[in-house]
Amino acid sequence: MEFNIGTYSYSLTALLFFILSLLLITQWRGRLNGIIFFASVFSAFLWALSAAYSSQFEYSVTYLTISLELLRNIFWAFFLIQLLGAINKDSIESPLFKLVSRIAWGAPALMLILTVYMSVTQQSAPWLGFDVRVIGHVVATIAGLSLVEQLFRGASQEQRWALKFLCFGFAAMYGFDFYLYSDGLLFKQMDLELWEARGLVYTVAIPLIAIAVSRNPSIESRVTISRSAIFYTTGIVFTGLYLIIMSAGGFYLQLFGGEWGQVVAVAFIFSGILFLLVLLFSGHVRARARVFIDKHFLDYKYDYRDQWLGLIRELSYTAENSKLEDKALHAILEMMDSPGGSLWVRKNQQQFAPVASIGFDELSGKTITVDSSLPIFLENWQWVINLDEYSNEPMLYQDLSLPDWLVENKRIWLIVPLMLQSRLYGFILIQHARAPREFNWEDIDLLKTAGRQVAIHLAQNRSALALVQARQFEAFNRFSAFVVHDLKNLVSQLALVVKNAEKHKHNPAFMDDAIATVDNAVERMNRMLAQLRSGAVVNELSEKIDLTKVLQTVVKEKSNAMPKPNLKISVANLSVKGNEERLTSVIGHLVQNAQDATAPEGYVNLNLHRSENSAVISIEDNGCGMEQSFIEQRLFKPFDTTKGLTGMGIGAHESRAFVEELGGNIEVESVPGKGTRFTVTLPLYTETTQGE
Repeated sequence: MEFNIGTYSYSLTALLFFILSLLLITQWRGRLNGIIFFASVFSAFLWALSAAYSSQFEYSVTYLTISLELLRNIFWAFFLIQLLGAINKDSIESPLFKLVSRIAWGAPALMLILTVYMSVTQQSAPWLGFDVRVIGHVVATIAGLSLVEQLFRGASQEQRWALKFLCFGFAAMYGFDFYLYSDGLLFKQMDLELWEARGLVYTVAIPLIAIAVSRNPSIESRVTISRSAIFYTTGIVFTGLYLIIMSAGGFYLQLFGGEWGQVVAVAFIFSGILFLLVLLFSGHVRARARVFIDKHFLDYKYDYRDQWLGLIRELSYTAENSKLEDKALHAILEMMDSPGGSLWVRKNQQQFAPVASIGFDELSGKTITVDSSLPIFLENWQWVINLDEYSNEPMLYQDLSLPDWLVENKRIWLIVPLMLQSRLYGFILIQHARAPREFNWEDIDLLKTAGRQVAIHLAQNRSALALVQARQFEAFNRFSAFVVHDLKNLVSQLALVVKNAEKHKHNPAFMDDAIATVDNAVERMNRMLAQLRSGAVVNELSEKIDLTKVLQTVVKEKSNAMPKPNLKISVANLSVKGNEERLTSVIGHLVQNAQDATAPEGYVNLNLHRSENSAVISIEDNGCGMEQSFIEQRLFKPFDTTKGLTGMGIGAHESRAFVEELGGNIEVESVPGKGTRFTVTLPLYTETTQGE
């Protein structure tokens, strides 16, 4: 016995449907939607088996095959309805959904009754030369596609992960059925090749459904039918009806067109499809469709949740090279289906000017002063100004006088205030919508609320930019203060050399010290100049520092002042991680402060010892001391000094910041009239710290 392609394709389809039914028994057992789905898959298995048998004996369509297909479609429709209803019971209450769902299962049910009647009475149901049930198949497939589309669009992102392959599989099968029966409707007979290829198409679609079964989607969370879902569902329904009408027209042109009938029919159908594509991608037509749906199917004009989330998403995400002002303007225009507009903000204390524009290039260079009628009216009344209403009923805006250039521009439709609390931050000029629409209180409330949100985001963005600039100036000023502080110390060293030069200039040892001091000052000044040129502070903290060397250098530098510091090394060979020059400057600053606070006959003692894994440096004096309140509130406060014009007030602050940067700390003990002790604790240098 020779097998044809139809037998192979439908046999493979039957095998896959049988395997899928086994999966459903194990995966969806005990759930109502699983039972309905199992019934639909098993009936599809029986249908495919019957189609394979019929194809083998060269009569592709039998009453049994047709009946099983119609039964399968009924179960499919009930499954999709049940699944969407289980996700959200409120979704099945939509009038449009009720209509589509009744068509999805009602049309196959009526055709099943007709088929059973025909099989019993052995009668046919011809209409215009072919079976009238073909029309029912086309209508049923359109309704099925609408159910699939509505289920997919109504699902959340998490639910789509589980449902998308289920929707793709059903969409593929419904879509091919629509093509098959539309072709039969057009040419008054079923295409045998399409009928045989149908099994192969189903074979590709079934694994997608199997993937959805393996993912076992949860149906407990709520899903609502959004306005977008209703909009696109309506689009699919009307597209299907349009294609049916075009097919019927093409058929009659072919039937009565004589010799040119076939050519005219093909040209007519493809022209109609091209015209349909133009309509579907027309912004004007889509806008009119939204207005129609808002008027006849929905209680409110807007899905406020979607509007709010869309606005926040638009304002929060700023792509590279895109301005927040442009995105804010685009978001407001989308709400009104407007093709253009202009965003104005207060540029200074004197005027408003446009900062973003779409389709209003003629407004470039225009300004409105803050004391003119429009800004004052918007700030006092916080109204959305409708220029059509302003032209027809000017008495409603008694206190308003608009500039001539604004009134003469007939493209401008609305003026939306951007209120920041009770102050006018700016306003938006909106062009007329793509499709005529009723402008009522819902539009006004939506625009006023969105305008406040836009004003907040724009103000925050401007404040953030100002804060960044202020921080840049602050960092520069702090760096300049540190440079001046270091220069002050260098000047003090050089002044001391000059002061002692007259007395000791003939002493070779003094001259050597003087030259070394000048050389050190030149080196440090060159480093500061390099930092100023590069705009960054060199802060190398990873080098190993010998603390004994650092303290000896400090004692040598500060020995020219009284009292001379005394150094005691309790534990030698202690090293820490950091920058030697900055640590020397920090210890030197603490020693100099001790000398400034101590009488010449007093003492300043430095001591280095070890405490566990830390090096401890103490600087102790018997000077004037400090009050505890001064230590807590003022000692480490930047730019606060007790030295009058000779001090910068940043030395102690910088010292503590650097020590903490190294992982250490500074402690202060002081008694007024008796003296002060600074204790600097630093972590010792180890191989671990070297790798950090």
